[in-house]
Amino acid sequence: MKRMKEMTPKILAGVSITTLIAVFSFLPPIAQQYHYHNFSNDVAIASIPNFWNVVSNAGFVLSGIWGFYVVATWKIKSPIIKTLFAGIILTGIGSAYYHYAPNNHTLFWDRLPMTIVFTAFFSQLYAWYFSYQTAIRIWVFGFFLGIFSVLYWHLTEEFYCGDLRLYAIVQFLPILLIVIMCSLHWSENKIIRLPLILTFACYLFAKMAEHYDVEIFQHTHVISGHPIKHLAAALATACMVWMVNRYYKQLKT
Repeated sequence: MKRMKEMTPKILAGVSITTLIAVFSFLPPIAQQYHYHNFSNDVAIASIPNFWNVVSNAGFVLSGIWGFYVVATWKIKSPIIKTLFAGIILTGIGSAYYHYAPNNHTLFWDRLPMTIVFTAFFSQLYAWYFSYQTAIRIWVFGFFLGIFSVLYWHLTEEFYCGDLRLYAIVQFLPILLIVIMCSLHWSENKIIRLPLILTFACYLFAKMAEHYDVEIFQHTHVISGHPIKHLAAALATACMVWMVNRYYKQLKT
């Protein structure tokens, strides 16, 4: 167990470096698809265009507010956790802003806070499993890398050579690292297991709903997959808050 504790951070670092090199060596630049902004249900209600895509982001704001209530309840001082919950609230606001007028410029403000959530969530889990001091360094690095990844994508789009590769790494690599980390240390931190599983389940469901946006609308004629994606992803962030609450409740009692 002690040897695995020492090896896992090296494994995570190796996977990160290998992924970065592989993506930029073997994948060509990935431009933003033009039809990405065309959602199947663009109905306007109360003068709000894309009404359901806009208002369905309220769940993120509510999750983030609940998160700060948990911070106040347990007097949590971790800047990583506070940043995580702030990122969740900003994700709701940024996504609502984007869906009100979908284009690459507003999409920038949708993606930027999401990088804050991805990197902070991984960093906090790393702190619980390994070292808080190292987690702080990872968080700071990830925070600025996430911001840079969105800036990089936005600038490349402005020069007609759009490249989403770095942003994709910031979004999906933390998920892979969390799976590796938690699989290798499944017997530890049992209190966060259920919320973590539900977080991933909700996120996976959200990605599926996003993929089948049109098909869902064709079958229901009421709601499309994208608002369902927002609700499922917001539920995933609520599971993150629940995870933090369970962890500190156990710690304080």
